[in-house]
Amino acid sequence: MIYITACKFFFDINLINRRAIMTRLLAAILLVFLSQATLACDETCKRTKVETTKNIKYPSYLNLKYCQTTATDFLLNSRKSLQNYRDKQLGTAHRGGARNIRNFVLQRRDWLQECDKYMTDLDMGSLFRQKDTADKIFAAMNEVADELHKIMMRKKNNAEVLELVVAPAAQKFDQLFKLVDDHVIELQKRGLL
Repeated sequence: MIYITACKFFFDINLINRRAIMTRLLAAILLVFLSQATLACDETCKRTKVETTKNIKYPSYLNLKYCQTTATDFLLNSRKSLQNYRDKQLGTAHRGGARNIRNFVLQRRDWLQECDKYMTDLDMGSLFRQKDTADKIFAAMNEVADELHKIMMRKKNNAEVLELVVAPAAQKFDQLFKLVDDHVIELQKRGLL
């Protein structure tokens, strides 16, 4: 009987010690996770650090959400607009249309480059996930703009063959579309788009 009472007392103490140990262990784990969350530097924190160290001021509209929206709009909507121009209007070699699309491409490029620089400065990666991909897309946009500029500045000639005039621009458009489409497919495979 004394043995049973001693065993019962021992197991009750052991149970209390187990609970205390588990409580302390859970408290320690919780403390580690909470301390990481409080010490983590979010976008606002990073932005403030970069602005003070580099002595620059970012526009108030420039943030991660704006950049993601701008990139998605370019990859989906602007891509469709450019494809429509390439398929239906480029063949006419109309100077006004070439000027408008050139301005459209350059404006989108400027927006995207601003976002890419912002994200790179804040160590958030590149706008197009990899610096190499971003550089290729920006270079392709510049090449499209250059070819459209050549169409705008060409001398008027009634005997010119329009297919030959627009062929280099069509090729540059196709290169840009391939880069954009490849990036969209990569994003879709990763479930990011």
